Amino acid sequence: MNDSELDLVHTGPETLAGRYLRSFWQPIYRAEDLPAGRALPIKVMNEDFTLYRGESGSPHLVAFRCAHRGTQLSTGWVEDDCLRCLYHGWKYDGSGQCVEQPGEDEGFAAKVRIRSYPVREYLGLIFAYLGDGEPPPLRRYPDYERPGILVAMPPETWACNYFNRLDNDADGFHVLFTHRESISRAGRMSIYQDRNVSSEETSYGVRTAITNPGQPTDYLRAVMPNVNQIRVRTGQASADTTSVWEERMTWAVPITDERSLRFEVNHVRLDGAAAEAYLERYQRERAKPVQANELGDRVLAGAVRIPELDRGMSTYELFRVEDYATEVGQGVIADRSQERLGRIDVGVILRRKLWFRELRALAEGRPLQEWVIPEGMADWGS
Repeated sequence: MNDSELDLVHTGPETLAGRYLRSFWQPIYRAEDLPAGRALPIKVMNEDFTLYRGESGSPHLVAFRCAHRGTQLSTGWVEDDCLRCLYHGWKYDGSGQCVEQPGEDEGFAAKVRIRSYPVREYLGLIFAYLGDGEPPPLRRYPDYERPGILVAMPPETWACNYFNRLDNDADGFHVLFTHRESISRAGRMSIYQDRNVSSEETSYGVRTAITNPGQPTDYLRAVMPNVNQIRVRTGQASADTTSVWEERMTWAVPITDERSLRFEVNHVRLDGAAAEAYLERYQRERAKPVQANELGDRVLAGAVRIPELDRGMSTYELFRVEDYATEVGQGVIADRSQERLGRIDVGVILRRKLWFRELRALAEGRPLQEWVIPEGMADWGS
């Protein structure tokens, strides 16, 4: 099987890419957005599920429909740590076992079970294992467990395939052009002018080194299969004394093949008054979902150009608009057969190579690479 026969973009349960992604724990929701006693319908990788948080505070993920007459379970209500169906009152516990059926003979409920999925809360997100068999240990990211502040951002939903986003993660060259307006407004254009990139395979995926004369080497870390870790400087301008280094990690998770979620967590090594100032700034600039979709669609429609956007917009939000315009602008599902990749695309090429290698192994029944997340990965040079 050659690379052209391997499908990276379709992620239903029977596809190679879908099976590969399901072999890892995936974030499916931001933890703070799911209050106790609430049930929600969610879609991940072209499958529908019911996510709810029991009254004890524990999250659960079960099948989308009731086993009785197939109605949508999220329309029901939570009782203790169970979920009761709106239609006829069948009640399920977090394991998917039916525990009560009003009007039915005793013993019938014990014969009925819907599918349930392992879930864990970590780094402010709810993770689920959607694959078959026993789940692997939940992957941990030691750098984000260090003392400091951890913030889970409101997730983004974009109208493009998840791989549009993954390709951008390992692209160390686009910043000078895609984010030209952002870095110009921040007064940092000079540090990006002579950018050079190189990439190498690591224990976790791909490390892309970015060098600029007179500046420390920076790194993009494309963690297999669908995670990205970078270190970014916050602040509106280079002279902003309140700016800090953030260790930022994102996941690109398919909703369908045409829509994708981006989860993001940020960690800063601050405490005391500096931590309070950071959180105050976060609430002011980033606590609400950014308007990247609306503004990005206007840019793509030609109704406005990026330099014409409100100069009071935060650098963070402007970055999102710029990324939206380029990533969604490739098409809902990018036609990669028409690409002309060059020397600057080394990170993109290498990450795809790793994906092709893993999908080929999966198709042929061979063992998959066990990726390792080292402690200190967020530090310079790692």
